[in-house]
Amino acid sequence: MVAYKPHSKASISWSEFRGARGEIHAMSPKEIEALLETGPVTDEIISVFLDDPRSSVRNLAYLCLRKGKSLRENEEFFRKGNLNLLAGVDEAGRGALAGPICAAAVVFKPDTEIEGINDSKALTPKVREELYDEIVSKAEGVSVVFIDAGLIDRWGIQMSNLKAFRDALGGLSSRCEGAICDHFVPPGCPFPTFGIPKADCTFQCVAAASIVAKVERDRVMRGLDRGFKGYNFARNKGYATREHLEALAQLGPSGVHRLTFSPLRQKWEGSLLACDGKA
Repeated sequence: MVAYKPHSKASISWSEFRGARGEIHAMSPKEIEALLETGPVTDEIISVFLDDPRSSVRNLAYLCLRKGKSLRENEEFFRKGNLNLLAGVDEAGRGALAGPICAAAVVFKPDTEIEGINDSKALTPKVREELYDEIVSKAEGVSVVFIDAGLIDRWGIQMSNLKAFRDALGGLSSRCEGAICDHFVPPGCPFPTFGIPKADCTFQCVAAASIVAKVERDRVMRGLDRGFKGYNFARNKGYATREHLEALAQLGPSGVHRLTFSPLRQKWEGSLLACDGKA
């Protein structure tokens, strides 16, 4: 074993660091990042990264996962001890100006793999619909939660996001022993829960949740399009496209717009607060 001198330049290959947990913990994130360029990284080293208390080092581990194994295989790093049934959680509609935020939780048996699954944003609507059907048929459990625009205005988008995540996990009909969430960890979960950046393109269960959430919310927005004419929710899904902003300028906000979101806030939030609590 080669002893590593902290703060020296990375000049040692990963083969000399096999099992060197202490040495890696002594390295700075920049030194680890430089060492990553010297060659492939073993599963053992990735496991050390994932256990590191520094988020910057754990993010390097997630980057390694996205470059290496399949989305299903990446989940095995989190199946330890009694943690076997791992749920993925993601949302759709966080940044929209209108409509609800939708969160989905999906849990698979460990050996279930769905070909072609990926972050919903990287897929066409047709492929998402096809994968949605396969996800629902093969999953051990699927849960979907919506929080509408009025509650988003009252609670704020971050609290709404966290509540949607927590409620989606709570709605799983199957037993859940752990969860990976895209970015955020909802409070109060009774099992290990991990908030991981870009989890929707790193882990199959989170990618599946992103697809379910996107498909379910798109269906709702098509329904809202029939009830609120002129905004073209069926096409823009409530996001700030040019046509949506032009419709807002002409028609004003509908009953499903988020009045606390910019650019609505500056012009219409005052009217919302003025009538808050009145019949």
